[in-house]
Amino acid sequence: MLSLWLLFIDAPEHSRLRKLMNKGFSRIVVDGLRPQIEAIVDRMLETMRDASEADVLREVAYPLPVRVMAEMFGVPELLHEQFIRWTNAVTMFLGNPNRTVEQTQGAQEAVLALKEFFRGAVAERRRQKGSDLISLLLDIEEDGEVLTEEELYAQCVMLLGAGHETTRNLIGNGVYTLLRHPEEMAELQKNPELIRSAVEELLRYESPIQFAGRVVKEEMEIYGVRLRQGQAIMFILGAANRDPQQFNDPDHLDLNRLPNPHLAFGAGEHFCIGNQLARLEGQIAILKMVQRFPRMRLATQIPEWAPNYGFRGLKALPVKL
Repeated sequence: MLSLWLLFIDAPEHSRLRKLMNKGFSRIVVDGLRPQIEAIVDRMLETMRDASEADVLREVAYPLPVRVMAEMFGVPELLHEQFIRWTNAVTMFLGNPNRTVEQTQGAQEAVLALKEFFRGAVAERRRQKGSDLISLLLDIEEDGEVLTEEELYAQCVMLLGAGHETTRNLIGNGVYTLLRHPEEMAELQKNPELIRSAVEELLRYESPIQFAGRVVKEEMEIYGVRLRQGQAIMFILGAANRDPQQFNDPDHLDLNRLPNPHLAFGAGEHFCIGNQLARLEGQIAILKMVQRFPRMRLATQIPEWAPNYGFRGLKALPVKL
């Protein structure tokens, strides 16, 4: 299934699939999700209203991206928690080069379970179309574009797996960074219109994805280093986003930073297809949290980072409300 993911293939197959998938993540489609995302976040924050402490990851950042994707796919709410467990198993496999046999087996079982769910969902949508993402992709297929059943299942699983951990860490890392910079947090509370540029700066400052792996297609030389065809290389996005040649005072958090050409979503033809959705979720969740809980502060000064090399995020983010 991974060999069919948009993430892991190049042109011309990548171009064909990207063209199809772009229609499901256009600005119009994503903007139309704002009321749903705001309602989901409001419900999550309401459960924290009377608490003195809470874990931001467990209560908001962790479940939000899966719940949003589940709603886009038309997944019944009763299955949302199961979808979170499945996507967690997939992302643990993807982001950890030292993955264990047990983690690999867990990811395999999750992929098979998700594929079986989407097989049934596709069959149901063929009988009765809805307004969800699966129905949209089926309409594209019927319009003459070539999207096989296996490709459809693969992209659905990819969107869940790739979009969960990254958006979770955007929200978690973003809130953590603001709590460590109270002056910047106060500025955002005072000027909520800053949220767009604030999220871009938080993406740069604590990038949810730290590296992107590639394979050399032809022999080349970069800065005096000779690369051979077939050699695996790694681009450290977290370091690129602190490059002093690109960013003035890169270790300083500046919510007003413009321009901000960060690489948190990658670049080129593999630029993250879900970037607009991730940005919207981050903007809504982070702004609502700092507004709803203006006295929020860290419950521990030394939180523990998750043992996942590719996806940078905290194990937990306990806060005092």
